[in-house]
Amino acid sequence: MRVLVTTSHGAGHVFPPIALAHALRAAGHDVLFATPGASCAHVARAGLHAFDSSPAADTEEIFGRLLAERGMTFDRFRTDSPEAVTLAAELFARTSGATVERTVEVATAWRPGLVLYTELQGAGPLVAALLGVPAVEHTISCHHFRQISSRFGPWLAAAYRRYGLSGPPPRAATIDTRPPSIATYDLGGWPMRALPYTTGAVLPPWLLERPARPRVAVTLGTLRPQLSGVGELRTVVRAAGTVDAEFVLALGDADPAALGPLPANVRAEGWLPLTALLATCTAMIHHGGNGTTLAGLGAGVRHLVLPGGADDHEVARILRARGVAMVSSPEEVDADLLRRLLTDDAMSAAAAEVRDETAALPSPAAIVPRLEKLAG
Repeated sequence: MRVLVTTSHGAGHVFPPIALAHALRAAGHDVLFATPGASCAHVARAGLHAFDSSPAADTEEIFGRLLAERGMTFDRFRTDSPEAVTLAAELFARTSGATVERTVEVATAWRPGLVLYTELQGAGPLVAALLGVPAVEHTISCHHFRQISSRFGPWLAAAYRRYGLSGPPPRAATIDTRPPSIATYDLGGWPMRALPYTTGAVLPPWLLERPARPRVAVTLGTLRPQLSGVGELRTVVRAAGTVDAEFVLALGDADPAALGPLPANVRAEGWLPLTALLATCTAMIHHGGNGTTLAGLGAGVRHLVLPGGADDHEVARILRARGVAMVSSPEEVDADLLRRLLTDDAMSAAAAEVRDETAALPSPAAIVPRLEKLAG
């Protein structure tokens, strides 16, 4: 079987289906990712094949330009209002539209038997309809984006007409990686355990040893540091210096110099596989990104969420309602809040419950036979 995986740009869209792609490869199937521009490198580093689905246009530039036209920057863009949902639908529909022509061209030649698409990628269903193969949706978040993707129609209608299609085909299935107790909306999908891909690395020796005191992972994901640096963590770092715990700043390529001299119990690291780091942690401090959040839920750690833009505030609300997280702005973090994060027994019990229910979900390998049956 050949499976075409279509995604939007960015690690947060590319990483979620990688575990299932590896399971398909292990079962003997061919997998090809259609993803825009620089995001192809994420796929290649995961040991999988990709092609640039938008060689004639930069989808990140399209996204940024549309936001600018509406007087908005990405760090101020939030998806927790009706107006923002409408704007998000236009943003992702238009960036999806930029990938249609090349994806159709390659898919017509490669002839997949099934198209797997991430929630906010609108070209996947079009390609599936054109080829007459099943279209399978893959969630990428701890909530859902159907309120956005269901509104793509006005901006993709011309693309469907161009290929003689009346609209997207019925969804053959949805692969739902949300832990059941945090799912606020029933997608009617196939539950699957989230196995977050967080890159590979040669692990440093200290990460393979049991920490002498509680360890806390601190991350802002891949995008936020690029947009605004890491200076917003200065208050967090200052408060951490007075708490009896070890804090690991997993900041990727971001320069930690903006944080000033670090306390003795705070260490700045570059890229670390988040799943490996979280296996040694009691808690994590993060922005509310979807991949980061799912990794933390699977690890059973407590969360302190510092939401910024996009859907971070929705994630924070869901985690707090489930009892696994506290929510704050970076500048309001103090030592008392960090001590609560490390000692709140109710939060620890709730986090363990979500970890256990996540572990009980079917693995990506268990989903492969269902996809094979769909494809015939």
